[in-house]
Amino acid sequence: MKKYTIHFLLLTIITFALGFSGIEFAGASVIRFICLIAGIGLMISCLDAVILSKQNRRLRKTLKAEKIRK
Repeated sequence: MKKYTIHFLLLTIITFALGFSGIEFAGASVIRFICLIAGIGLMISCLDAVILSKQNRRLRKTLKAEKIRK
């Protein structure tokens, strides 16, 4: 999921600029909804990156300790 972070960020910025610019057009509500979904995807992607990096650090630390014991 962390490889999609940049994609979600760009999609969120573009849809935010189009949907909340104040210009009224037929698809504005759809674009606002897409912005909401992309923002949620961005948050999940960022949290996933943080959680996985913590787990990887913990795993590396454990492996390093096991190598020292041997």
